[in-house]
Amino acid sequence: MILFFHNQFKLIVTFTKKNTIMKILKFILVVYISLAFTSCSDDSAEAPFSLSKDNLAGTYNINSLSIDTTVTSVTEVSGISVPFTVATSTSIGDTFQVVFVLSENGSYSASGAYRIVSTITPAVGSPVTNTEIINFSDSGTYQLNTTNNTITFNASTGGDFIEGTLDVVTFNETTVSFTQELEEEIDATTAAIKASISFTRQ
Repeated sequence: MILFFHNQFKLIVTFTKKNTIMKILKFILVVYISLAFTSCSDDSAEAPFSLSKDNLAGTYNINSLSIDTTVTSVTEVSGISVPFTVATSTSIGDTFQVVFVLSENGSYSASGAYRIVSTITPAVGSPVTNTEIINFSDSGTYQLNTTNNTITFNASTGGDFIEGTLDVVTFNETTVSFTQELEEEIDATTAAIKASISFTRQ
């Protein structure tokens, strides 16, 4: 009889231990599944802000504007063409009073004024600084290329502010920034121009 109760006690203890272990394992499993679902939902909440006309549409203020230019030419030395830098220029915009509107239908308008300070450094001689107030009124259409992350502005009026194809460098809910690199031939010289402009959504 005592042996029977002893065996029953061992069985109960063993069963209780197994139940406790099973409960702990179930608890751990539930916690793990909950964390997995939470992690998945967080990932979907942080999906990137896609570049589209709907997301781009809005009214913007200019944060910054800079233009770097390098002017080069070619000279003949003993029958060999040798390129050399004629001058470099750095232009920085400030005091922006500009309204820039991008619409969902692919149209844009920009008007206002800003100051631009340019420092021209010739190959020979001292740097020259020039300050100019730019007043403009532009409008036209734009096209997005989401494969190449570019935007092309086609001005129907003005064209003094923004025109041509630009690379979209930054794009999120609050900020968009563009860069543009151009080469222009002027007589016997080549001007390599790199412009950067950044906007904040109002």
